[in-house]
Amino acid sequence: MGHWSPPLRIARRTTRRSLGRTLLVAALIGLPVMAATFVGVIEKTSSPSGEALATVTIGQANARLDVTQYGKIEAQPASQQVYSEGPPAQGFESPVRTPATFDPSSLLPPGTTLARQFIEAGTVTIHGATANTSVGLITGDGNSPLTKGSVKLDQGRFGTNRKEIAISPKLAHELGITGPSGTVTATDGKTYAVVGIARAVQRQGAGLIFATPDTDLLPADPTSTVRYVVGLPASADVGALATQLLGHGLQLVPRATIVDPPSDGYTSSGDPRGYAVMTLLTGFGILEVVLLAGTAFAVGARRQTRELGLITATGGTPTDVRRIVLLQGAFAGVVGALGGLAVAFAAVLVGRPLWERLTDTVITSWQVPWVAIVLITLLGLGAGLAAAVVPAIGAGRQTPMAALAGRFTTTTKIARVHLVSVILLVGGVFCAVVGSGMIAAALKTAQQDTPDAPGYQSTVTPEGPIALVLIGITATIAALVWMLPSVIAKLGAVARLLPLNARMALRDAARHRHRTGPATAAIMMAVAGTAAIAFAASNSIAASAKEYIPAAHDGDAVLTFRSGYEVMQTQYSPGLVDSVAAALPVKQRWELGSISLPNAKINQYGELPVLYTNAPTADSSTTTVDTVLAVDPDFVARFGDWGKKAAAELRTGRVLVTASSMVVNGQVAVSNHVQGAGAYNAKLPARFVDGMPSVRFLQQNVLISTQAARKLGTIRPTEVHFALTREPTKAELAAVARVTGDENAVKVENGYQSPAQAFVIGILTAATVVTLLGVAISVSLSAAEGRADLATLAAIGAPPRRRRSLAAAQAWVLGQLGCVLGVGVGALYGYTAHAAFGSPHFEIPWIEIGGIVLAVPLFAGLLAWLLTRSRLPMVARID
Repeated sequence: MGHWSPPLRIARRTTRRSLGRTLLVAALIGLPVMAATFVGVIEKTSSPSGEALATVTIGQANARLDVTQYGKIEAQPASQQVYSEGPPAQGFESPVRTPATFDPSSLLPPGTTLARQFIEAGTVTIHGATANTSVGLITGDGNSPLTKGSVKLDQGRFGTNRKEIAISPKLAHELGITGPSGTVTATDGKTYAVVGIARAVQRQGAGLIFATPDTDLLPADPTSTVRYVVGLPASADVGALATQLLGHGLQLVPRATIVDPPSDGYTSSGDPRGYAVMTLLTGFGILEVVLLAGTAFAVGARRQTRELGLITATGGTPTDVRRIVLLQGAFAGVVGALGGLAVAFAAVLVGRPLWERLTDTVITSWQVPWVAIVLITLLGLGAGLAAAVVPAIGAGRQTPMAALAGRFTTTTKIARVHLVSVILLVGGVFCAVVGSGMIAAALKTAQQDTPDAPGYQSTVTPEGPIALVLIGITATIAALVWMLPSVIAKLGAVARLLPLNARMALRDAARHRHRTGPATAAIMMAVAGTAAIAFAASNSIAASAKEYIPAAHDGDAVLTFRSGYEVMQTQYSPGLVDSVAAALPVKQRWELGSISLPNAKINQYGELPVLYTNAPTADSSTTTVDTVLAVDPDFVARFGDWGKKAAAELRTGRVLVTASSMVVNGQVAVSNHVQGAGAYNAKLPARFVDGMPSVRFLQQNVLISTQAARKLGTIRPTEVHFALTREPTKAELAAVARVTGDENAVKVENGYQSPAQAFVIGILTAATVVTLLGVAISVSLSAAEGRADLATLAAIGAPPRRRRSLAAAQAWVLGQLGCVLGVGVGALYGYTAHAAFGSPHFEIPWIEIGGIVLAVPLFAGLLAWLLTRSRLPMVARID
């Protein structure tokens, strides 16, 4: 036949004739190529670098210029120049200028143009026609060509004076503004005209206001660094200019530095742990594709046995037969890899608005990781060839007579489970369990180091134990893949105990373990992934449930305000509380608040000092700093037996503390933490009541009755609790969101809401899909190989339904074995997840596991029964 030319023509024609089978194998190969390409493009595009990053940062400018208040500053590493949000490092001189009023043009070459860069200036609260809200403020010169590309203008224009603003689409929706029109009002009563709709490139879904640099929405800080974008003339020496400007207190960051930041020792070359995990996952993915595609590819090789027999009968060599089968794998690999790339790029382009919403990024230009995509494509092509290797070897071993008769080679060797595979399996399980124990110990140590962080869910990632777990799971999977054909053959010995259909199915699987082994291994690995997700989700949910702290009494709604240094969306006003109460089915309400003294003055942070405890901890090594919170005793009395006892103590005027060590001689020390004039220190009668429930307002707060609090000073409400007559409707909650301007300002306490139910359908669907894929491939191959046997059964009186029942039994046997082993492998990861997430115990997702082990194989068998034809044409048996 020559060398490659005739096998190439035969392989190409066979591929065209068996288009459905070729497309199936190509789909198996193309799916991971598509997924990896899609994720790579979206990830790189949403995290821009190079010219895309420069455009997002400084628009069309040549450089960025930072004007500080100092006469001289120090040079910074390139990474800090590009990625730091703060001002440049200052020199050792005193401030010499006000950056906002300083004109740097005299220090720049003639012909230089300047524009203020878009920067985040802070948070402002505004009032619209239908809602109030606090949003981010971004200032800059949007009308300069230099800033084009750093902000996306959807409609209208940017403001040209301090009374004009552009707003984001999200804010426009909240305020009921359609298009570049309308007005918004600030808290000081000033009105601003909306002249445009715009989005920040990397916060496109946020509520934002875009204003001119001289806006009075926020008071200007005369010491703040001012940032410009600069258009330099072509003759300018950017490097020399940057060095010169440092001596004047200005920092120039050239565009080239942003496009390609030089290595300066401050940037990281990547996390080796992340690369190790990616390599491991990629390896497992390729193995999964090779197992599934290889089993599917064997269908074609078996079906064309007679054709390959004709080739050998007319002078073809086993090498020619192997080349034909390998080239079919190459064709499938090319179709799969290129098809996967095409589908991925089509999905990226067509779904652009959806990806922008999901990544919260305006896609201004596509960035493609070409090197990674080329490697992924080559892996896909290699997977196609690898999938054809075993079928090619098997086809080359067929004798011409057996091939012409349509008989397939079966394994007659005694099945042996190699001792090395058993040792590998035991060692893998041991490593996974030991590594999980080490992770659990590290988590316990971490939790002991942070005992004063209630509600904080600790997680740990020690490198050594994680590597040990990954090695263990890898070894376990390798051992199972190795021993599965022999295990399936051993199971054939118990077939005599089963009904006829199951007996025939199990013996067929044992006889053809060359195909059932890889198919079962593929099912096992895929199901292991879904089972691992189920275990991880269940243990993460269990850990979250253990750490959950209710916000209020069960069934109550709680409205939280700005308090102390916490930045909340909503600020307190009696009218706002009345509006919220009117929107909800409220039967009673209580206001909780901190206490400020009558002569309190606003501090340097813009807050009124409030009263705190200054009490010793249990070991007397430190002091406990808890806010003194004023509450109504009737409100506290609602919290069970503890609440009744606590309310009685509050009515006597005592302070209710959170730990017995805080009470010294029946008193607790309180202060306003102010030094010098205005300082307040006192000791108030206190009591500790054991059995305090876990509720958020009881965390890091000591309680005092509102009556006693008014004798000390003024109560500043921090939250309002509403007792409801029923669960609020969606319309009522939407009305509250419009009033407060924040859909999360009011929380209805219904206990911990487990998302477990949402995982069940997804996990079972994924397990069903991968199981059906492996089962369908193996059952179709069994049907191809077993036509003569079925014809013999029909000839001796077997009913037509026997073929359907046998196909169903084969699907159930393979699906059952693969699902059981997959759940076992997934449980190893689940045990690690239990340790890493801090779950109180090893949580087993019984519903998901039961569905995978019982329902999925039965569904696979039912589907095989429905889709298999009962009757086949008679075939001749040639011996």
